[in-house]
Amino acid sequence: MRNVNLLLILASLCAMTSAPMLAAQDTHEHEENAEHQDHEEAGEHEESESAHVEISASMAEQVGIRSREAGSGTLVRTLVSYGRLTLDPDTIVHIRARFPGQIVNVNAGLGDSVEAGDRLITIESNDSLQTYTVTAPISGTVLERNANLGGVAMEQALFTIAPLDILLAELKIFPGQRQQVAPGQMVRIDTGDTQIEASIRDILPQGDDSPYVIARVQIDNSDGLLAPGRLVTGHIVVERMEAPLVIERRALQSLDNSQVVFIHEGNAFEARPVELGLTDGEFVEVLSGLRTGERYVVDNSYLIKADIEKSGAEHAH
Repeated sequence: MRNVNLLLILASLCAMTSAPMLAAQDTHEHEENAEHQDHEEAGEHEESESAHVEISASMAEQVGIRSREAGSGTLVRTLVSYGRLTLDPDTIVHIRARFPGQIVNVNAGLGDSVEAGDRLITIESNDSLQTYTVTAPISGTVLERNANLGGVAMEQALFTIAPLDILLAELKIFPGQRQQVAPGQMVRIDTGDTQIEASIRDILPQGDDSPYVIARVQIDNSDGLLAPGRLVTGHIVVERMEAPLVIERRALQSLDNSQVVFIHEGNAFEARPVELGLTDGEFVEVLSGLRTGERYVVDNSYLIKADIEKSGAEHAH
């Protein structure tokens, strides 16, 4: 009986001493969990704070931050080709004398614009000694003149005239591109100063074992700003793809190792990671991260990125 009582007393003492220790341990673990949760919440708050900025409408307008609504669009895949502007050989006219004779009057000079029916030159026939006048058969510009007062008109071309309101862009199409190019396809011609939408008129083979063919694109030059010989770049449309949601590619920024766009709502600009799909160089398909109708920053989005990175750096210090 004495042994049993001794065991009961020892058990009671153990229980009394272990209870405070367990309570202290529970309190310590609770404090650690609370501290860890506070750190997590602080981290989430910090991340939320650093992922967006507030910019007033007047300030955004002043620095050129502009946004647009995200929506569906067409991605256009193009093939790039290079060439130069030329005259349309079908419109060039070489003017000769009807009868050999002496040139007694010249009415047009090199570079002059003439209208159809304008007098170009007067010649005295060697046979009849009668004078006759040669007129311009078309309207255009005098590109060559081989006639001088007192000279003799024989079989040479006295004038070369061509209209400059229509030019051709001759683009080189190499074998690897040939199957994708056909007459009628739309082309964006880049002259360096401007871009012109046109279409391929025809495709011509080249002689002398040339490795390429020429795609000829008719260019409207009614304003007279372009000249033959100018180098151009052609972007030939080879495929069009409809996409449910696209954005302008220039709106993308790299932030925290992610491709993001900045969503604009009121005065708030939020960095939103996006998953991207196909692109045509100008627009890019958005697979996730953005919804139709949301506004995203297009112009000067790098300013918002810089502001967010600055805010994050200041907060870290």
